[in-house]
Amino acid sequence: MTKELHTRSTHVDAPVEKVFDYVKDPHHFFEAFDEEWRRHMALVDVHTTPEGVGSTARLMGRMFLFFHMEWTLTREEYVPNERIVDHANTGGVWTFTFAPDETGTTLTGSFGWSSKVPLVGEVMDRFGWNGDDDLDLMLANLKKAIEI
Repeated sequence: MTKELHTRSTHVDAPVEKVFDYVKDPHHFFEAFDEEWRRHMALVDVHTTPEGVGSTARLMGRMFLFFHMEWTLTREEYVPNERIVDHANTGGVWTFTFAPDETGTTLTGSFGWSSKVPLVGEVMDRFGWNGDDDLDLMLANLKKAIEI
């Protein structure tokens, strides 16, 4: 079971199809992270499937500048122009939803944890990043790249 910890939304001045097509690419997910994070991380391997589900992206980097980490994101849900869910082997779950609005698209990003051990996600969330602010920055970076 996934416990959602952060959910943020932004308006993008583009049709749903264009927003979805951009966000579905794992390279763009990585590029949306804060520049400081990207200095300590690398997207090293991407495998996509025609149906979307089962696609994987592997990232490597350092956590707290000391610990070498590897994350593999596996695409668990893929509903074109509506929803993408990527689950990391470390327990993090990223969900992006796409909804048409009056002048473009409402892009919503959510982050949560899936763990069999109670409170592990909340503890990792406290120390791993600055939740709402970092998610806002990621959405802003996606918006900026799409609207160019």
